[in-house]
Amino acid sequence: MTRIVKEPEERRKELIDTAERLFIAEGYDQTSVSDIVKEVNVSQGAFYYYFDSKEDVLVAVMEKQIALMETDFIRIANNSDLDEAAKLNSMINRLLSVSASRKNIMSDIHQAKNATLHMKLIRMRPFARIAPVMAEVIVKGCKNDRFHVEHPLETSYLILVLVGSAHQMLSHKNDDPVNSKNADQADRESFENMRAAMEDLLGRVFGVSDYRFILQI
Repeated sequence: MTRIVKEPEERRKELIDTAERLFIAEGYDQTSVSDIVKEVNVSQGAFYYYFDSKEDVLVAVMEKQIALMETDFIRIANNSDLDEAAKLNSMINRLLSVSASRKNIMSDIHQAKNATLHMKLIRMRPFARIAPVMAEVIVKGCKNDRFHVEHPLETSYLILVLVGSAHQMLSHKNDDPVNSKNADQADRESFENMRAAMEDLLGRVFGVSDYRFILQI
């Protein structure tokens, strides 16, 4: 197959997009650099022109996801059709949608053999760009007497960490706790109880009684 010459930035983006798709479909450990270049139809030398290793392209994938989430958070924050509680609900579910799509990636990264990579991703501080956007919504909600929160930014970080961590825990326990034929009644009840508890907690944290948070887990 004839290789097509593309601009460097376009080629780099293509490698990132392809790596992301393969990591999600197959898992990080199960995807090799040769798999990525085969899909893109470039040489391994071309790959290493842009990235030093498979770890580096994963970091680029995560940076892309964070940037997209920040854009979506800003769009939600500026949506005049939603009140502050609905905006927060939309932001949290946007985070959950990313957590669900990258489950195959994160399950590999959390393994002991990938500890160095795990630390590298932690140092990226993924919530540093989106927590302030959420905090601005909380501040506005407090000014409008919608919320009663003393520390908006700290609360944003805690909510993001809690929701992200809880979703990862539930995902690792069972691929589909609600719909799987193999899941027993106890698993389904445990899943629903966890979700209900998190939804109630969000209402209590923000001090709203006339809005029900709904988590799309």
